Amino acid sequence: MNWPDPSESYTTLGDGRVATAVECPNTLDALQDAVRRRVAEGLAIYAQGGRTSLDYGGTPLRPGVAVDMTALNRVIDYPAADMTITVESGITLGEIARTLDAEGQRLEIDAPQPDHATIGGVYATNSTGPRRYGSGRPRDQIIGVGFVTADGNVVKGGGRVVKNVAGYDFPKLLTGSLGTLGIISHLTLKVKPKPETSAIVCVGYDSIDVVAHDLARLNTSSTRPVAIELLNVPAAKRTLTEANRSLWTIVLAFEDNAASVAWQIDRIAVELSGTVQSVVQGQAIEPIRVALRDLPTANFGSVSIVANVRYSDVPVLAATVDPGLWTFQSHAGNGVIRLHSLVDDSATIEADVHRLRSSVEPSGGNLIVARCPADRKPSVGVWGSSRPDWVWSEKVKAALDPSGVMNPGRFVGKI
Repeated sequence: MNWPDPSESYTTLGDGRVATAVECPNTLDALQDAVRRRVAEGLAIYAQGGRTSLDYGGTPLRPGVAVDMTALNRVIDYPAADMTITVESGITLGEIARTLDAEGQRLEIDAPQPDHATIGGVYATNSTGPRRYGSGRPRDQIIGVGFVTADGNVVKGGGRVVKNVAGYDFPKLLTGSLGTLGIISHLTLKVKPKPETSAIVCVGYDSIDVVAHDLARLNTSSTRPVAIELLNVPAAKRTLTEANRSLWTIVLAFEDNAASVAWQIDRIAVELSGTVQSVVQGQAIEPIRVALRDLPTANFGSVSIVANVRYSDVPVLAATVDPGLWTFQSHAGNGVIRLHSLVDDSATIEADVHRLRSSVEPSGGNLIVARCPADRKPSVGVWGSSRPDWVWSEKVKAALDPSGVMNPGRFVGKI
């Protein structure tokens, strides 16, 4: 079967590929039926939510149908006293936030574009934001999950269900799988009370060596920031309310009761060697918080990369990043570094991707290309160098999707 002509279809699968058809199920039964029918027709299955990450991962491998999950957007159960919520996967983060806000609670996931990003898409891509440092990863917030397999069956794991006989930890296994194991249908998630108040402290630096000293100092700090972000000048200009005059800025976020936040603001000024440039509190932090959260999906150049390194290696890599080529945003407390290209010289950018990758992989880090033109993906290497654990991912894929119809081509190795 050949790919459809893009001029004859309006539904993109990303990377210049288009769907042969679109399914829009609004019930679990309809989702199961759609999967069974389309797989029987020999088509691959490409689940879609808010469509905020369609170009993420490898290029779609074979013709298939887009399964639009946005009509599966209901709250199934919300026992607020139990501090859990069960939702269908097509509901947006923004709608979940509005539901929880009525009870003074929140979901501690701050993925970009919450009014577009669906909770199923957030978990499929393992999307996260600055608050990850204090709140943990998406996989730390999930209790249970249900998903539809390639044969149209519903599998449940975690939460209030009996452990699956296969022994898989499905809540964690589905997180970050890019829809290659099945279509997430519903999730049960932990929620927490909203804090009394919040603050953001911006600390400026003219030396990366002093940045390294202060990041190390934060390991033993008396304060408890929920976010530790490191920005270079291009990233700071895009996110902070005032032009940043320093080469580097550490942005710290604090959340707690008012007395605790006030004490931490005073304490951090004593502990760190950088210059405190601004302190923003209460609702006034929202523009900065949103800008930092959404920076990973901001419109810069055509290439975005994500590196994962040891905490202590963040300033080491930062020192080698050219601010004329890249914005630099690091969830520094977690060793996650996000770069967006500032120029469209593909040869220069690709060479620099390989240079940066060669500097992080020997110490156990990795570097993936989160976004780039489809024709550059083979040469730039979306997932980096092959690793031994890819073999195990391929075995899990073979066990749950032996015919390889779920989002083929997007994930690592042969997945």
